[in-house]
Amino acid sequence: MNRRRAPRPSSSPTVHTLTVHSPFVQGAFIAYAYANASSLTPAALAVWVPVAYYLVFSYMDGTEYELGKPWERFQRWRRLHVIIGSGKRSWFKPRIVYDDEKALKAAETRGLKPDALGGERCIFACFPHGVVSFHHGVLMTDTAGFMTKFPTFVTERRDLVASITLAVPGYRELLMWLGCVDAGKRTAKKCLKANKHLYVLPGGEAEQMLTRRGEHRVFLKKRKGFVKLAIEHGSALVPVYAFGETDMYHTTDFLMRPRKALMKHLRIAIPLFWGAWGSPVPKPGTLAVVVGTPMRIKKVEPEAITRQLVDETHAAFVDALRALFDKHKKQCGYPDAELEVF
Repeated sequence: MNRRRAPRPSSSPTVHTLTVHSPFVQGAFIAYAYANASSLTPAALAVWVPVAYYLVFSYMDGTEYELGKPWERFQRWRRLHVIIGSGKRSWFKPRIVYDDEKALKAAETRGLKPDALGGERCIFACFPHGVVSFHHGVLMTDTAGFMTKFPTFVTERRDLVASITLAVPGYRELLMWLGCVDAGKRTAKKCLKANKHLYVLPGGEAEQMLTRRGEHRVFLKKRKGFVKLAIEHGSALVPVYAFGETDMYHTTDFLMRPRKALMKHLRIAIPLFWGAWGSPVPKPGTLAVVVGTPMRIKKVEPEAITRQLVDETHAAFVDALRALFDKHKKQCGYPDAELEVF
């Protein structure tokens, strides 16, 4: 006799999960460490006390899902110019080209106002991703003068980065001091609601895998989430293109199929690359970061946003990015370059 299965409930129950950022988990970690402290030698205590403090109050604090913990003094730190800057000893020689500096300054001024008084945030959509995205260092600091000209575009902005990069101890703090937060949709909305500008890399892991020295490839045709986010919040879209980003490393298509499978299932890009002297050190060169004219977007309530509206706005952004690329490629040293949009 066949048994009939009971019907499933119409709505699934709420599932509560514990993460390393949960206060309960942090409290349990502290309690465990306290209970076992007496069994440790003084030398072991000297090592594990700062490690435990770091894990509980920094690594597990969950601020990457909120507004982060940027450190303005670090962003202005002159020593950063040794890596990315205009000094004689700088590895990179960046410069910033402004498509319309007055329009950009006007957008920054609107960003100082609350929404009720005509305030408007900007979403800087940056291309190409490259292997490492060094051009973000130019926009997140004052190494090329961006912070001096547009201070609130640095101090009042958050940079959306992949979750995996914020899971690496030490590197996580470096990124968060520069203003980085998790790239999740919920975090992005929190930042915009808190009147923060955003830097995004719409191409993400797919564009990182497409990187090829001497070519200009962007993965954009199917990336429309940032456009919908701009429409929902009435944020201006600013196209950004960094000439020279893809020339810092050589890459290979070796084992591309399994690497793409890993990227699809685990959201992890594994580019195979080498730079100067066949090492992970990038080749020295010039980064020409072109910042476009803000595209003002009319705010539409989420329930009223249609696929057609998103598609039309996305198409307008792609056209603006192409126009920006073609207008400035000669002065940036790439007169014969062609932009490929995947």
